[in-house]
Amino acid sequence: MTLIRRTTARQFSHEDILALVEGTALGVHIPGFIPPQALASAREQLLDHPDRGGLSQDTAFKRIGFAYSEISDEASRDQYHSEARANIQRMRDLFSPYASPSDVFRALVEETWKPGANLLNINGRKAFIGICRYQDKDVDLNPHTDALERNLPAEHSVEQLAQLSANIYVNIPQTGGELELWGTEPGEDAYNELKGERVWGLERELLGPPKEVIKPSPGDLLLLNPRQIHAVRPSGDEPRITLGHFLGYYGADRPLALWS
Repeated sequence: MTLIRRTTARQFSHEDILALVEGTALGVHIPGFIPPQALASAREQLLDHPDRGGLSQDTAFKRIGFAYSEISDEASRDQYHSEARANIQRMRDLFSPYASPSDVFRALVEETWKPGANLLNINGRKAFIGICRYQDKDVDLNPHTDALERNLPAEHSVEQLAQLSANIYVNIPQTGGELELWGTEPGEDAYNELKGERVWGLERELLGPPKEVIKPSPGDLLLLNPRQIHAVRPSGDEPRITLGHFLGYYGADRPLALWS
């Protein structure tokens, strides 16, 4: 099994997405997804951007935008959806005069996945996509999984069969910042057992070594299955900055849903 499939934006295919859904690949890696000129411009703007704030679950992590995973009640749900359109535009403005990588990614997925792709729509309200996330020096992104169901409205029926994530890398530290992939997908009960005494994330000692470790370069795009356990090692010298996106899979004959 090829753990990481490497391709280009031109050659990215429907089958690459299916490989992640079906578990025949741990990741799909597109080096150089952001052109060098756009990458240099974005890094200059984003490294010390005044709009970055602390993530609700853990303020050690900073972000520009508002993540769906931060929704904890109806007030935060309303905030997320009411700010979605403005946050998409804010990310476009940050990359101007170059195209927003998140817009380019959305178009690529819509063109590549045969039934297409749309923004996630929850009860008539569209999602934000393109959150900018910061992992500063010495901050450890512990092993964890991501699941949309944890933040959906209680009355919302879940038809999603799989969830993928796509990170676009704006800045990578010289030391540290490697992505670790375990290739295992625990159920919620098993996940809670692996948490031990932690409020968030899993105990590394209970997991054993990761199956794959990869260090992307600035400008790269990497897709993976975030329902499988993954982590990011601490940055040793400078912030790790990424644009984060999720993809919901509802079947081979249905459009993908996109959100952050």
